[in-house]
Amino acid sequence: MDIKNLAKKILITALAGIVCLPVAAEELDFKEFVSAAFENSYNMKLAKIERSIASKGIKEAQSGYYPTLNAFATTERYNDLTHGQAQITAVGNEILLNRNYYQDMASVGLTYNVFDFGIRRKGLEIAKADEKQKELLLMKTSRDLRLDTVDIYGEILNLYKIVKIKTETLDLQNELIAINKRLRGAGELSEIDLVEGEIAAVETKSELDKTKNHLAKILTEVSYYTNRSYNPEDLTVSDFPSSTEDVLSDGVLYLSADILDFVPENSFEAQAADLEILKKKKDYEIQKKSNFPKVRFDTRYNFYGSDTSNFFYGIEDISQRSLTIRLSASMVLFDGFKNSSAVSKKKFEIEKAKVEKECQLAELKKKYEQIILDAKNSKIQYENNILALELVNKNLENLRRLKQSGLVSQAECIQKQIALLRKKQELEESQIKIYTACYKLKVLQATKGEL
Repeated sequence: MDIKNLAKKILITALAGIVCLPVAAEELDFKEFVSAAFENSYNMKLAKIERSIASKGIKEAQSGYYPTLNAFATTERYNDLTHGQAQITAVGNEILLNRNYYQDMASVGLTYNVFDFGIRRKGLEIAKADEKQKELLLMKTSRDLRLDTVDIYGEILNLYKIVKIKTETLDLQNELIAINKRLRGAGELSEIDLVEGEIAAVETKSELDKTKNHLAKILTEVSYYTNRSYNPEDLTVSDFPSSTEDVLSDGVLYLSADILDFVPENSFEAQAADLEILKKKKDYEIQKKSNFPKVRFDTRYNFYGSDTSNFFYGIEDISQRSLTIRLSASMVLFDGFKNSSAVSKKKFEIEKAKVEKECQLAELKKKYEQIILDAKNSKIQYENNILALELVNKNLENLRRLKQSGLVSQAECIQKQIALLRKKQELEESQIKIYTACYKLKVLQATKGEL
């Protein structure tokens, strides 16, 4: 064989080996999932934007305490169609002359709201309350996102473990069917027992397919939070972090009186609702005073000039000056009952905000009490559950060794393995619920919605 053909075969073999290398499965990790959820969450982005908008609202409200400066310029051609026969007439602020001419004018004005019965001050108070409220709602959004992510991850981890256990169970059932067929052929097993084993395998296959479908559906929720796509057939879901004991020691093994005696009025929802009621009350007070007299100061410095025949001469003649200083008061005497209706509307909005607060606190209290109950149950089950899971795993390993060594009947060994796998599934699900309850409790304990 020549060197060229040998090199070609070596290259083909190497390429085939590369192609046949196993592709690393994609891994889903809880901490990375939470981090990605915070980075991609639409609710968090909106809450941050709302906070920024509220911050600018304070500057907007503060602008009412400053004077307003404005500039004005105009140029016009005036044609008298009466051929000089009409008298000089004033219509409002405009003087109509009996001749044709070009006229130019420029002015700089200052306006200041002298007195408005506290409307500006109340508007500023609303803006400051709105900023505090949006900061609280951002904290609430952060807290709710953590509660949602641990629920979703707990569900997907549970489904992932069920798929693995049921896959292993199905393999064992198929192996048991093959053994039973040999036993049936030897006359040592009835047809009923053989068919019952086949029925159990079919049921397990059906449950496995349903679980895989459910897992794929939940992965779409994960994609919503992380903005990434996942293949359920090529995905590894990691267990919750190994710091479970820390969460348990903080959240379950130490259930202080302060935590058990939860005060909804100290929550983000309560504080935000109080600020919303305050805003409604201030808005109500502003509306009541909207038809009160308003005192305003304004002044204007004018430049003007005109010429009868040439536009540019009129601009050159703009050296004429005038100064206007004015203090004025205005008041709405009748608006068709518009303001009185608006005042009544604002009053109902205050009552609505109070009811909404009560509803939010009732829902929060219900959620918190449910988490407390889960946490208490977790405290009771935690150590027993850990020990039971260790014993189940140990016994499964013992049964695998016994089956391989042929010390006991393979069929009996497989049946015990299947029973232990069912128990393992229950214990794994219980462990996930324990961690989820502890994590939620710790999140609710956090003062700023962050861990």
